[in-house]
Amino acid sequence: MSGEELPPADAGAPGGVWGTISPFFCARPDWRVAANRKSWPGGLALLFVIGLGGSIALLFVSLAAAQTGYESTLEDQLLAEPLLTQLILVAVVAPLFEETAFRLVLTARPRLGALALSGAAGFVYFAFSGVLTQIVAALFAVIAVAALVLWAQSMIAGTGRIDAIDAREPTHQLWSERVGRWWSAHPRWIIWGSIGVFGLVHVNNFDVRLHLASIVVAPLVVGPQLWVGLTFTIARVRYGWWAGLALHALHNFLVWSVSSALS
Repeated sequence: MSGEELPPADAGAPGGVWGTISPFFCARPDWRVAANRKSWPGGLALLFVIGLGGSIALLFVSLAAAQTGYESTLEDQLLAEPLLTQLILVAVVAPLFEETAFRLVLTARPRLGALALSGAAGFVYFAFSGVLTQIVAALFAVIAVAALVLWAQSMIAGTGRIDAIDAREPTHQLWSERVGRWWSAHPRWIIWGSIGVFGLVHVNNFDVRLHLASIVVAPLVVGPQLWVGLTFTIARVRYGWWAGLALHALHNFLVWSVSSALS
């Protein structure tokens, strides 16, 4: 996807740890990487504390909202597995698939290969669960197919462009280039969408009695997941995909460890 006329992804990168990892990022998302990426240990440590503290605070709101007809099934599903399997699922499988599906593509200049991989990972991970996650899986399948179609168009048009240049004929902007330019110029829709879907898909962790009240409070029920999704997104955009993956895995590991110790 074309991005030659765009400023560098790290142009005007935020300086200082707080400027880099501030949750106010959600109000005005951008694609800027950290001014000093060597500060990632401190940045990730603060993001971990912010994510964990915020999710604990929002947990009380979540529990109150869940009284409208939500019954958690996640703990029972995990307890049915051996302890080592639980650890692998929580701290390895879930972070790896979810970070690939939701945040691999969060870069200023979208890459068709990353889009296709994200779509495929999301489809595989969500296709065999509840109705809600199957809808999300269908969305990821559409993303994967669209990325492959745009890639094929780019490959075919690339040959035509060489012929057009030789013949001194005007060339037309490809759909992949149009999508790339819109993507780079409008980070808020991509980032908000990623965080929102990541949070709402965790409704699948509950057995839900569907009625108006339970639908209305769904964002409150998954408030902790929306919050940590924001911190994972900040880590990914500012420090890179591996940073978001590490933060996600560490968060899941700690929550699982405390839950296992108390059960």
